[in-house]
Amino acid sequence: FIVVSCIITTLSAQDFKKNIGVAQSHYATGKLQDAHFALQQMMQDLDITIGKEVLKLFPTRLDTLSAIPKQQEVMGNSQFTGVTIEKNYGISHKKATLSVVINSPLLNSLNAYITSPLLAGYASDPNTRIVKVGSYKARLSKESEDDAYKLEIPMTNALLTLNVSKSNEAEILAWAGSLPLEKMASLIQ
Repeated sequence: FIVVSCIITTLSAQDFKKNIGVAQSHYATGKLQDAHFALQQMMQDLDITIGKEVLKLFPTRLDTLSAIPKQQEVMGNSQFTGVTIEKNYGISHKKATLSVVINSPLLNSLNAYITSPLLAGYASDPNTRIVKVGSYKARLSKESEDDAYKLEIPMTNALLTLNVSKSNEAEILAWAGSLPLEKMASLIQ
């Protein structure tokens, strides 16, 4: 495992250095769009590397739900969002999905909703409320089907979402409270 991690880190460092070199070369020759693209690719590679480290912080179990090993991934997104980190848990009748989207387009609107009583009042929904998870404010929503809940926690420049089927408020809040949110946030910053 350590050898594989070192190889991946070395390959990522090589890609990172390669993209810097490509960006500098294009910049020097006046190909600014190509330089911009190489820098974006470099940032994407960096976000994916960070995403893999964040994925390691996701728990292997959420109470009685075990992680599904083949359903965890770090995916690079295009254009305006960074990286999506996702891990699925569960069995046939009860499932959970934990995901983090770095540079989520929903982050600003969710932060405005959470911090502004005026906006929260206009968009009042009896199935949605603001809760506290550790030091973070979050939006908890009861979905219409199957006693499903969705918890959205904005963290600096990322959005953590926990979706759980056949659940209740106490359970989803307890699971969210057990997550290493501070460690995740420090890696993502």
